[in-house]
Amino acid sequence: MIQNDPGFIVGPIARFMGWIIDFVFNFVYQFTEKNSLGISIILLTIIIRFLMLPLAFKSQKSMMAMQKLTPEIDKIRKKYGDSKDVEIQKKMNAEMQALYTKNKVSPFGGCLPLLIQMPIFFALTYLMNQSFLYIAKLRGVYEGLATQISGLLDKIPPIGDYQQWVKLFIHVGMPHVPSNMQPFQFIPTSQVPEQFAAGAIQGFGEEAARSNLIKIINRLTETDWAAVFNGVAGIPGVNELATPEQLTAITALYQQKNNIEMFFGLNMLNNAGWLFPGIVIPILTVLTTVLSSWLSTKMTSQANKDGNAAMQQKVMMIIMPLMMGFFTVTAPVGVGIYWITSSVFQVIQQWIMNRRYAVSAAAQKDKPTGR
Repeated sequence: MIQNDPGFIVGPIARFMGWIIDFVFNFVYQFTEKNSLGISIILLTIIIRFLMLPLAFKSQKSMMAMQKLTPEIDKIRKKYGDSKDVEIQKKMNAEMQALYTKNKVSPFGGCLPLLIQMPIFFALTYLMNQSFLYIAKLRGVYEGLATQISGLLDKIPPIGDYQQWVKLFIHVGMPHVPSNMQPFQFIPTSQVPEQFAAGAIQGFGEEAARSNLIKIINRLTETDWAAVFNGVAGIPGVNELATPEQLTAITALYQQKNNIEMFFGLNMLNNAGWLFPGIVIPILTVLTTVLSSWLSTKMTSQANKDGNAAMQQKVMMIIMPLMMGFFTVTAPVGVGIYWITSSVFQVIQQWIMNRRYAVSAAAQKDKPTGR
């Protein structure tokens, strides 16, 4: 769907990521037009993950510190038992908080990377839905398509009705416009037929109309484009409406658009959906998230294997992958590519850190103590 501005939290993140992905895209585009957006998303993900490495190491240290405190935490819990008394619960929580403060750790330290990932996830969803706002090269292609399509003139102009290309885009494009954004025009008010003038936006000019037509072009699926070229519901398509020169120009721009947006047969800007091949993205999202979650909890599972924390970890290892899988079904494919790449990066990063901290812990254990 066409979207409004994402707001004051997600908006700035989307604009910052948009600046980065435009820079990365321009670099990739120098080497290849095909798959350029997909490759750019992968590189963007790697850049973001490298920027988050200091936080990841801090999070790992926090989890290791919490692991060392597990015996002390168990003692406190045993001391106060399973009492539901409010005052006893307050005393137990206060004693635990004092323990955390004394050892300079936070029970939520390991959650920070995930908390930061979620705003990035939603910002990227908006960015993918409105990619032409951020990627200058893609915006140029869309502007070219909008110019060529709006330049189509009926061989036999309709009397008192919309032009054929306008009726075509009303049929194909308007379903992508949510009801809360109506009325939504993609032609100037001066070109609206008299019988429809009452519902038109007063003073709506050519620049605003072109901008809205670009928004519609951005949301068209492969099925929609087939209808645009071949016609639908008795409305002629571009193949019939365009002159040979116009058809050549529109076809070339459409091919350039596909070269940029397609990645392994999937359009980065279309929602993955429940059908093949799009459903492969949510499946890979679930599998890679499960693997990264398992590695993340491996270092702390031994100490907490009989505690509530272990149960919470097991629940999260089920809920988190399924939740992200569901999100990527209804999100653009590019968002799923981001999450899969991020999870693979997390797997490699976690494997390295697990080995590092395991060696460190073993060295501390074998270190001789002084008398």
